[in-house]
Amino acid sequence: MKKTVLSLMMFSYIFVAFAQKSEINSAKQNYALYEVGLQTKSPMKKQLELLNLAKESTNKAIVNDKTKDNPELWAYRSIILSSIAVTDTVNKANSESAFKAAQDALTKAKELDTNKENVKYIESSEQNLAIMMQNKGVAAFNKKDYKEAYNSFKFIADVKPQDSLFNMYTAIAANGAQMYDEAAKYYRKTIDINPNNPALYDELAKIYLTKTDTTNALKVIEEGRLKHPDFITLIYDELNIYLNRGQAAKQITKIENALARDPKNKTLYFVAGVAYSANKQLDKAEESYNKALEIDPSYSDAIYNLAVININKGNEYITQANKLPNNKSSDVKYNELKKKFEAELSKAVPLLERAIELNPKDLNTLNTLREVYIKLNKLDKAAEVKKTIDQI
Repeated sequence: MKKTVLSLMMFSYIFVAFAQKSEINSAKQNYALYEVGLQTKSPMKKQLELLNLAKESTNKAIVNDKTKDNPELWAYRSIILSSIAVTDTVNKANSESAFKAAQDALTKAKELDTNKENVKYIESSEQNLAIMMQNKGVAAFNKKDYKEAYNSFKFIADVKPQDSLFNMYTAIAANGAQMYDEAAKYYRKTIDINPNNPALYDELAKIYLTKTDTTNALKVIEEGRLKHPDFITLIYDELNIYLNRGQAAKQITKIENALARDPKNKTLYFVAGVAYSANKQLDKAEESYNKALEIDPSYSDAIYNLAVININKGNEYITQANKLPNNKSSDVKYNELKKKFEAELSKAVPLLERAIELNPKDLNTLNTLREVYIKLNKLDKAAEVKKTIDQI
């Protein structure tokens, strides 16, 4: 009689374990039916019914001591919940609740799946969550809620660390949110993944410059120029840093080397002109701007900068004139310098007028031309320019 009782007890124990294991199987079966529904494009309501049945089965299995640490259970639970989050486009609260629960399940699945037997479902769950986060991130970015966009894109970038696109989106959103350390971090990750995009070096350098960290900005620019020596934006970036430091001479050799490789590049000649001007080599600056104009006669920036050289030369003459003693003996010298001043400004006039023809609404050029007219006592011309400025 005792033997009979023992066998019945053992049978009961096996039955309970099997019952809980069947909850996992039930979840798997309903999820499989959901996948069939996706293929046959069944209504959302039917898809959610199957997913909710699968979820209920996992709810039972995760509270049972015999199955609560089963990695397959948590992997399936994560994909089921994440599928609810993606599928339920009507009930936002339900979708968000499922999303959060899926994240928890995903964490648990990764922790338990030491043998990597459920990677397929874990990756599918991550993909579902990434879709949700992508949609949230894009919506937030369009609303200029850059902090929320950053959080959304960061989730994807961290889940998919080799995805250069979402690392870049994360960096862009962080920059918009003025989270410059995070922006630098994710631009750096993007460059490490995709060093063939020269614009990324420019963006990272700008982040460092925003932080007034010119040392790291230059390191990034130099790194970028080694890989992309002819990317003009990086040449500009580097030149601007040296100009701000009063060290234009350090950049000139690099620009000349770039021109030796690409002698038909009008922008390089323009950059050379800027560097020479800053280094007080005005003849070379003029030569560079004129070479740029030989390549492109409508290069308005080069035309304007040529005019500025004439204006600066004229200003040098008038500065010397204003330093002369205020007596009759200085009148002859003063008048000579004044004539030279006016001659240089007169050279600038047709250049500025040509630049305005090419770019009629450029306020900087218009204001410069008006000032030149005033200094040359052409007040009617200055008044005409003023009217144009007021109408813009």
